[in-house]
Amino acid sequence: MIRLLAAASLLLMLGACSPLPAPPAAGMPSPAGPPPPPMPDDRIVCTADVRLCPDGSYVSRDPTRGCAFNPCPGERPQ
Repeated sequence: MIRLLAAASLLLMLGACSPLPAPPAAGMPSPAGPPPPPMPDDRIVCTADVRLCPDGSYVSRDPTRGCAFNPCPGERPQ
C-alpha cells in the first residue's frame, strides 16, 4: 500500500513539473527548424581516393592543387 501511494505521488509530482506540449492541430504543419548555416561557395571538395606510392605509402588529393594527388615521398610536385 505504501509503495502504491509513493508511486502515485511521484507520478503526480512529475506530471506537474513538465506538462506535455499540445499536439499540432489536424492539417497544420509542424513548425520549421532554423535554416542551415551558409556554406562558402569557393570550397573545393575532392574525392577520397588515394594513390599507392612506390615506397608503399599512400597520398591523397589536394584541393589547393585542383584535386591532383599530392606527390609521393621523393617526388617533385607537378
